[in-house]
Amino acid sequence: MPEVEERLHYLIERLQTAYASIGHSSGRPYIYFVYPPEQERILRRLAGEHLRSGGGLCFHHVDLLDVTIDALADQEARRQDLLNDPNRGAGAAESILRLWARAVTRVIADALTTCEGTESSAMPGGRPVVVLHGLAALHPLGNPTSLMEAVAEQELRDPGSGRAIPVVLLVPGLRPPGSSRTYLFLGREDLSLQFYRGEEV
Repeated sequence: MPEVEERLHYLIERLQTAYASIGHSSGRPYIYFVYPPEQERILRRLAGEHLRSGGGLCFHHVDLLDVTIDALADQEARRQDLLNDPNRGAGAAESILRLWARAVTRVIADALTTCEGTESSAMPGGRPVVVLHGLAALHPLGNPTSLMEAVAEQELRDPGSGRAIPVVLLVPGLRPPGSSRTYLFLGREDLSLQFYRGEEV
C-alpha cells in the first residue's frame, strides 16, 4: 500500500498548503480519493492513522454506513415497499438519497462544534476537514456523485470563519486508464460515473 500512503501524504499536504483555495476552480471543495474496493479495511486503517487532527487541520470522520442505517431506522418495511413498487421505485430511491444527504449534513454540522484534541474550528489553526468513508453503503440506491449533488444544495461552512469546508470522499472503485474525472464505483463497469465537481487525489 505504499502508493495509497503516498497519496494520503499528498492529500494532507494539499489541505495544509492550499486549504482556502480548494474548490475555487471546480466550484465545490470536494476531494475524491479512489481506492480499490478490496483494500477497504487497509484504507480505513491508513486513513485513521494519517487523517488525524493536528498540523492546523481538524478532521471529522463520517461513516456513511452508520448514517444510512440511522436515517432509515424503523422504516425498513416502508423502504422496501416503495422500492418494490414499479411506479415509485426511481422516485423512492431519489427520496431516500436526499434523506441521506440531509442526515450527512446534520451529522457534519454537529461534528463541527468540536474538534477533540485541537483548537475549536472557530479558532485559528483548527481548520475543519470532513472525511466521508463507508460510501459502499450507498449502493444500490445511490453513489458518491448523486450524494454530493444532493449535499451541495446545503453548502457546508465552518461556523467560525464562514468558509466552505473541504470534504474528502474515500471512494471504493477504480479509475479507468487514461480517463479524467471518471470512476467505476465499487469497481463495476456498469457503475461508470463522473465526479460531481471537486478534484481528484
